Amino acid sequence: MINILIMMRWFKNIKKKVINYFYDHPIQKEILSNAKYLIITTLSAFIFAFGFKCFIQPNYDAVAQIGEASENFVQNLEIKTLASCGASGISQIFLSILKICGATYLTDNFYFNLTYWAIYVAVNVPLFFLGFFKVGKKFAIYTLINVFLTFLFGILLPNSSPDDIINQITYAIGTDVFARVAFGALSTGIASSLAYIINSTAGGIDIIAFYIGERKGVTLGKWSALINVVVVGTFSILSTIPLKEEFVSHEMGNVAISTAFVIFVYMVFYMIFTSVVVDTLNTKNKKVELQIFTANENLSQVILANIPHGCTIVPGKGGYTGNDVFVIYISVSKRETKQVVKVCKEADPKCFINVLPMNQVFGRFFKKPIE
Repeated sequence: MINILIMMRWFKNIKKKVINYFYDHPIQKEILSNAKYLIITTLSAFIFAFGFKCFIQPNYDAVAQIGEASENFVQNLEIKTLASCGASGISQIFLSILKICGATYLTDNFYFNLTYWAIYVAVNVPLFFLGFFKVGKKFAIYTLINVFLTFLFGILLPNSSPDDIINQITYAIGTDVFARVAFGALSTGIASSLAYIINSTAGGIDIIAFYIGERKGVTLGKWSALINVVVVGTFSILSTIPLKEEFVSHEMGNVAISTAFVIFVYMVFYMIFTSVVVDTLNTKNKKVELQIFTANENLSQVILANIPHGCTIVPGKGGYTGNDVFVIYISVSKRETKQVVKVCKEADPKCFINVLPMNQVFGRFFKKPIE
């Protein structure tokens, strides 16, 4: 027990020294901050590209050559390509349109992959300008980096050979479409949430959802899901349009209406799962109300000196002690809760604090500007 306390004190001292060092060295602090941003952005892009190629649009031509798999493994799989969401879903829509128009070069596996991710980048370009001018320059730059890294990972991650890990995972899931939906949603949700941590996005619809979330002060998952319903619905409809046999590749097109409806239903679950993951991991726009009961009449000034939010003070009386108390009401983001509690407990160890979740706030709630 003593050793644990010593270690905690040691870590606390080290943390204090690091904070003081970077406070006196802003250039080094900025370099370290950008390095952290790049690592998180790279991880976000990798997870999304990996999840897409592994769960949403696998290469079943290669999967069919694994172990006990046979042609029947692929032929009996009714749903081979799931509809995606956001910019990746829009890219699928453009590919479907090109194939309907008879773009035969898309039947080649390499060109199909390259064309898909090129369209993915192109779709994100106008959304980049929305983020640059309406949200923040740093936000837009790291979003663009995320998009280009996703493009690179989408091209470079191998899935043409039966021995590739992506195809091995796809084969392990087998014909369980619901598992593909769940894992695909988890990958997308984690990728988006990682980007949100650094006030960036994974691109596509996330930029619009982030912009709306900042203006409305609400969670982001529901906005992404709402927009994506249109994307998935459009792809599902296009997938039912008959294609000439020589134009069919990657199992896109010539899908029965019933199958297209099932794809749409599965992707509704995909959007719900993704929304839950994003809203669970991303706490940026979640608000809480703190009710602080204290006998220290100066506690409100301590809070205002440390937290960039106003508060309301209501005089009260303790029901058990009969002593005069002050009830301080303050609304903060969920991320700031620990900081407020820490400040209050340091100033008044005997204070009593209630933390209540809030759906939305109206008024001049302070939000740190997005860079």
